[in-house]
Amino acid sequence: MFFGKGRKNPWVVIAIVVALLFGLVPLFLSSPGAGGLSTVEIDPSKTIKTFPPIPTQAELGGREAVRVGVYILSVGNLDTTTGRYTIDFFLNFLCETVPCDPSEFDLMNAGSDTTIEDQTDPAVRGKEFYYRIRASLRTNLNLRNFPFDEHTLVIELEDKNKNDQSYVMIADPAQSGIDSSVFVSGWDLDNAISGKVLSHNYDVYNEAYSRARFTIHIRHSPFSSFMKGLFAAIVIVFVGMLSFLMKPEDAGDRIELTSATLASAIFYHLTLTASIPPVGYLTYGDRFMILQYIFITIALGVAVSLFLLQKGDDEEPDEEKQALVDQIHGMTRWTVPLLWVVSMVVLHVTTIVL
Repeated sequence: MFFGKGRKNPWVVIAIVVALLFGLVPLFLSSPGAGGLSTVEIDPSKTIKTFPPIPTQAELGGREAVRVGVYILSVGNLDTTTGRYTIDFFLNFLCETVPCDPSEFDLMNAGSDTTIEDQTDPAVRGKEFYYRIRASLRTNLNLRNFPFDEHTLVIELEDKNKNDQSYVMIADPAQSGIDSSVFVSGWDLDNAISGKVLSHNYDVYNEAYSRARFTIHIRHSPFSSFMKGLFAAIVIVFVGMLSFLMKPEDAGDRIELTSATLASAIFYHLTLTASIPPVGYLTYGDRFMILQYIFITIALGVAVSLFLLQKGDDEEPDEEKQALVDQIHGMTRWTVPLLWVVSMVVLHVTTIVL
């Protein structure tokens, strides 16, 4: 029926079969977690901890010193448009020099919706301090690799009154960790917590304060990022690339197909970037879609050229124009789709892999 006598272009059927097979690709791929959730339980005893060495008494120089630990209980509501997230954690202080008083601490990246519950036993006050904190925090999100983005969530604290000439914090790995029940909806959470202490200088007041900084790392699953962020765009452009399998005589239909593809790609790009703020740089998703625009425009340009060259064919055949039509069709039908695939691979390798 499709390849018999009188059927001059079997490529249409081949294109339909290829498109169907391409659409079945997700069925043969497996996602690492249901719905992109981090479903692997975290063993606190195996949590990777990156902390600097504990300073010696000589390095402390007689200053009041306190060891600081953070134990994460839950993380949620990460909003990529504002960089805000909620976090529930235990904050532990252990006096390195006795007595000490770290009770006047300040969460430097906290918003207004913060609850601090003092759980310190009066019997150990002056040596140990324990707090349960539920806070809305903020961080500076780097979205350059969106939708393959990964972020560092931060807890920063310092004393409200004592500068680093008299008071110093020490990030303590023994008191820090991530609870086994912690997950971040829609993200994969690394089984790692890092802590360090900085000397933060306030130039206006000519003073520096000891600031403890604890971080955890989250990332989008590569599978989820591809399926939810790029797969639909690839399908849209792939449909447009099917125009190169159509005969030159069908230039009008090719124009309609590629025009619809271009409009679909633009609308999809707007949907893709709706979940992130209007950042002042191009994300990976932006560069990827710009690349799609270029090749769709090339396909549209080829179709328009073929249409214009054949416009007067109904009056009198022009062998020179027909030869040019055949030459354009022959040169572009394989080279443009092949360059499209190669360009996407190069973009991904140079941006994400390297």
